[in-house]
Amino acid sequence: MTIDHEMASTLPRKFRIAIVGGGLGGLACALALKNCPRIELDLYEQTTQITEIGAGVAVWPRTWDILKTLGLESDLSVLLKEPPSNTQKVAFEMRLSDRPEGFTFRKIFTRDGGFCFHRSDLQNSLLRNIPDSCRIHLSHRLERCEEEHDWVKLIFDNGYSTSVDMVIGADGIKSVVRQYVSKSGELVFTGSRAFRGLIPRERLERLCPGHRALVNPIMYNGKSKHIVVYPINGGSLVNVVAFVSNPEDEGKEIPGLDVRQATTEEMLDAFSGWEPEAVKLLSTIENPSCWPIRDLRPLQTYASRRILLLGDAAHCMVPHLGAGAGQAIEDGYILRQLFDRLVPRDSEGLLRLIQVYDNIRRPFANLLQQKSRKQGYYNELNMPEFSDVHEEGHELDSQQLLVLGAALRENWSWWEDCPRADLEQALQILQVQGKL
Repeated sequence: MTIDHEMASTLPRKFRIAIVGGGLGGLACALALKNCPRIELDLYEQTTQITEIGAGVAVWPRTWDILKTLGLESDLSVLLKEPPSNTQKVAFEMRLSDRPEGFTFRKIFTRDGGFCFHRSDLQNSLLRNIPDSCRIHLSHRLERCEEEHDWVKLIFDNGYSTSVDMVIGADGIKSVVRQYVSKSGELVFTGSRAFRGLIPRERLERLCPGHRALVNPIMYNGKSKHIVVYPINGGSLVNVVAFVSNPEDEGKEIPGLDVRQATTEEMLDAFSGWEPEAVKLLSTIENPSCWPIRDLRPLQTYASRRILLLGDAAHCMVPHLGAGAGQAIEDGYILRQLFDRLVPRDSEGLLRLIQVYDNIRRPFANLLQQKSRKQGYYNELNMPEFSDVHEEGHELDSQQLLVLGAALRENWSWWEDCPRADLEQALQILQVQGKL
């Protein structure tokens, strides 16, 4: 059917939407908005090419279901050690290890044991599936925003500027966009540092034959320290993150808190006296790096009038529930669902959608921020229930082990929930409250 000029003039124009940031969250959002009617989408990335730093990223069933909805199941399944089977498998074997003879005190199970990838593989899969209709602009570092009643102007440090109907700030932990949405966001040092490294499976098999980490993902726990281990790249690499914490440094301004290269000796010294299998595992890491662990104080809002925040820009969280990447992906998924359900046709409809997004995403993501921080304290026996555990090697009593197991069950309970069901429930609540 041919649309004449008079009819075309009465059609609502498309919304111009800009995504700032080309990390996992920004790319997932762009993919989620694929084929969304009445949207013109541009993505702005500050680097000269879209790449991802870091190593392993855990994807739990809740997020896996979203990735399947986005059409990535085939791309990502070939990167797994085993194809998804929808059966319960070990997600983590939990051990008390700050002693010569460690022991397993709990195993956590979930569907397929979770799905673990190299961050760059997940990012590349997202990038390959971004539609051509999304224009990607590299070497565009955002300098500032100017939010007006009817539009937002973006000014970049290369001299380029543009005006859009809505801005999605997906620009990470050091977000520029965040300052235009909330004044409450403050990055704080948690008192923890993490040694990171990748071990080729062949190397681990050769140096530590029959090692437990060759079979199951492991979490080695101890006073003020813990080690997280799981396979990526189809099992060809073993991802290791070893946390060392000083609770007294939490919230302090400490100079030199940057990612740096470390030595194997430095890392081993931090875990002196731990069970041999944990120490042997660390000894096989070549060229470890050391990362400060920062947290973002929960925001009071994720949205202004025409700007919303997504991913680490909104809810950067410590990695102790493996939830950060998944929640960034979920942000984009929920945003697309809202476009489909609320179907905004004018500026007021778009503004209403932005506020509904804030009302739905902020409570849940902020809750996971708090749970992640709390789980870190449990992982390292730094909750009040373990106040008598002052020295490495202290024997926990049976009641403390029960408390530890209960905390694991509570804090990890979110990862199999269906985000679509949560969305429906949230929409019903907002409708009752008159916010929808």
